[in-house]
Amino acid sequence: MSTFASAVASVTDPYERQARLWPALLALLPVFVTVGSIYGPRLSALANAATLAVACGGLYLLAQMSRDRGKALEKSLFDEWGGTPTTQLLRHRDAGIEAATKSRYHAFLSRKIAQPFPDAKQEADDPKAADDCYKSGVRWLLNQTTDHDRFPLLFKENISYGFRRNGLGLRPAAVLVAIACAVFILVNYGALAMAGWSNTALLKLPDEAWLSLVASLIAVATWTAFFTKPTVKTAAFTYGETLLRACDVLE
Repeated sequence: MSTFASAVASVTDPYERQARLWPALLALLPVFVTVGSIYGPRLSALANAATLAVACGGLYLLAQMSRDRGKALEKSLFDEWGGTPTTQLLRHRDAGIEAATKSRYHAFLSRKIAQPFPDAKQEADDPKAADDCYKSGVRWLLNQTTDHDRFPLLFKENISYGFRRNGLGLRPAAVLVAIACAVFILVNYGALAMAGWSNTALLKLPDEAWLSLVASLIAVATWTAFFTKPTVKTAAFTYGETLLRACDVLE
């Protein structure tokens, strides 16, 4: 485990580690608990295999799988919400940001991309053209805010959004993994069999089996209660508003 922990710590990029790798490792946590509690004394071969997997890019693969699941989900979320958070916040018809502040952002971004932003009537007449203009301004803003030292809060909010988005993308697989671990414990100790359920065997489960079972149940509850569309939306709009606040800093 110390070797594995050291490997995780070696992923020094905060976004890569926290927003991509951590959701993937959380999805596998029930497996780690089950294997560690049941087969702890005989883990030398498995530990060697895990070390080899890490050395061959296993952690990077997990992070990329997490990212891909999150990105695959992102477009459908934006479509469901009515557009990207920054685009929505820049619309005249959206009340997420007060009008005076929004007008200041429009004026600033309009100068930077050398294109006038639409007024409320123009936005209503051609919503797509208005959104394209807002997206262009946001693209410019993103390119100016890549300095994490200058925009530390923005970076933290981006990590928070990425963590929740990727976690939601992994949720089906994570819940399946947790349920599979719980079923394995019940079958392995005779509490669940083809003949049916055995309360007697359940009551006789050893402490290490209960540890794994409880960890799996907590994992299912966490993935279903925390990694949800509303929690992702909250993080997404918080990040979007924080990004737009950079207009005042750059001004």
